[in-house]
Amino acid sequence: MKIIEAVEGDIPKLKEFLLPWESSCVTLCSHIRKKKGHIFIVSNQTAADILGVFYFDKTLLYCFPFLEKDNSLDEAAAATAAGLIKEFQSVMMDFLDGKKLCCLNGSAKAGQIIIQALEENGNSPYQTNNYNTMELLQTPLPPPENLSCDDEIKRCTDPDAELEYLLPLQKMYMAKEVAPAGKQVTDLEASAQLKSILKDQLCFALWTDGEVVAKANTNAIGFDYVQLGGVYTHPLYRKNYYAWNLVYTICTRVLKTGRKLSLFVKERNNPANELYKRIGFVPGGKYIIAYFK
Repeated sequence: MKIIEAVEGDIPKLKEFLLPWESSCVTLCSHIRKKKGHIFIVSNQTAADILGVFYFDKTLLYCFPFLEKDNSLDEAAAATAAGLIKEFQSVMMDFLDGKKLCCLNGSAKAGQIIIQALEENGNSPYQTNNYNTMELLQTPLPPPENLSCDDEIKRCTDPDAELEYLLPLQKMYMAKEVAPAGKQVTDLEASAQLKSILKDQLCFALWTDGEVVAKANTNAIGFDYVQLGGVYTHPLYRKNYYAWNLVYTICTRVLKTGRKLSLFVKERNNPANELYKRIGFVPGGKYIIAYFK
């Protein structure tokens, strides 16, 4: 087993390999689609024999389907899988040796295998967040109530005009859903993230009485999937179906392009999990984001 840095000519093969798993690794697929580099192939022999794909530039995004298989009912298969896992862990530790890893982001089972190897080498995450992955497999259900005449949903595309209005919500969202516990989100960090969203993603905001009180956006566009994210309503304006309206707006817009939608949501965020289920999202696997110093 070895790790090979991908070249542009590998992209068609990587796309073919990733498509069955794309709903849970849209950000990885987005990097490959945009040909951003820092893409690596885990292979038995050559790039044509792909076992897994990952992106690494301080953040590790990955898709390792061979680590997801359940071989517990077959002793011979389980022994073979255990040997493959050990070999994979060794190869990944050699690759990461001397490199700065800040964040690990992907499926929970494969992520825990990587974390186990890191911990054995003295590098434990200081925080791990657990998420559920979800996928929209049906026509989204519209909100049960219409917006009032004082409410309006607008698409946001102009950082110069809209950054100031969206920045407070973006900071609150990042503090609650993205940043490690105890880390303060600065205006500079939130502004940089928001500018990137407004430039490259779909972003919608809900205005009421001239004030932005809720937002939602996509945060990755892959080959066949778009990942929903950034859904946040100001605490004073919740229980008005604002998030539902925004998510429904984005879903209908994305579906018209022929792409599908997926997302990941914190396991313990029961209101959000239930909202997405009501809209039509179906729970899938488990997902983690682990932070390292």
